[in-house]
Parts: sequence; structure tokens; C-alpha cells
Amino acid sequence: MRITAFLLSMFCTLTSFGQESDAIGSTFPEMVTEDLFDNTITLPEDIKGKYSIIGLAYNKKSADKMPNWVVPIYQKFIAEPPGLQIGYDVNTYFVYMFSGMTVALKDVVKSKMNNEMDEVLKPHTLFETGELKSYQKVLDMLEKKDTPYFFILDPDGKILWATRGTPRESKINKLASYIDEGK
Repeated sequence: MRITAFLLSMFCTLTSFGQESDAIGSTFPEMVTEDLFDNTITLPEDIKGKYSIIGLAYNKKSADKMPNWVVPIYQKFIAEPPGLQIGYDVNTYFVYMFSGMTVALKDVVKSKMNNEMDEVLKPHTLFETGELKSYQKVLDMLEKKDTPYFFILDPDGKILWATRGTPRESKINKLASYIDEGK
């Protein structure tokens, strides 16, 4: 019985981020970013008006795991289904964050991504060089540092749900459910 209770407790702890993140219900903090074309995009202000999915990676390990999210998010939210004019009208951004000594690497990473990235993903890729510690605290990103964090925002920039770690179909569907509810 103790083992079952322990396993249940561990399962709840491992899966609860989406339900209990302190960030849920708050407005996404102002984040000044730039895209691959050197345009400035201020989140959430410049993307208000429709639902948004924001992925954040703030170190090499989390950045290395970001591509695992790109394919399922691209397939579900960005790509137009062949022959259909339906789909999701949602902002989708993958934000790579740099702070401290890593700020010097931003331009190298940006140039490499610009040269190697598929053209359809370029408008969805952003870079940020702000105060990482304040974002980590406000967005409840302190516990797991080596994984990307994803947030679904309503059209006003309020955080509806958050998740982290490995992309799973259930997480992608959960992101979609918030958009579907608002349609």
C-alpha cells in the first residue's frame, strides 16, 4: 500500500506542472525578442488578438531538446492540412533565451539557425537576451533547467496552461484544447 501511495504521489508530482504552475492565470511577462530578420517582437503585446503558444529554452540542454517540440507543434498548429483551409489561427514561437556570458553566443546561434533552418520555421523562431532570473521566477521555470517550457496564452496574453519536458501527444492535445475552447 505504501508503494502504491508513493508511486501515485510521484506521478502527481511529475505531471502536475500543467495544473499547478504559479504562472497560470497571470499575464505573460513583457519579453523583448528579435527574430531571425532582426525585427523586434515584444511578447505578449505584439501578438495579442489570438491564442499563442510560446516555447522557451534558456540553456544549451533545453535548446537541444526544443526541436523535439517543433515537429508536433508544426504539424498541429502551423502546417495547413492538404486541401483544407482550416487549421489553427495561432501565434507560435520558439524562443531561445541568452543571459550572462551566453549573450555573446546569440549571434552565432542565430546565424547558424538562419543558414540551416527550414524556411517555414524561421518566422516562428525568436531570441531573447533579458533578465533570465526574473523570467524563471515569474514563469515558474526554476525546477527543471534542462528542458523547454511551453505556455498557451489567451488573446489578451494571459497564461492558460503551461507544460515542460518531453513532448507527448497528450500535451499537444491539451494545448489544442485551450484554442478549441476559445473558437
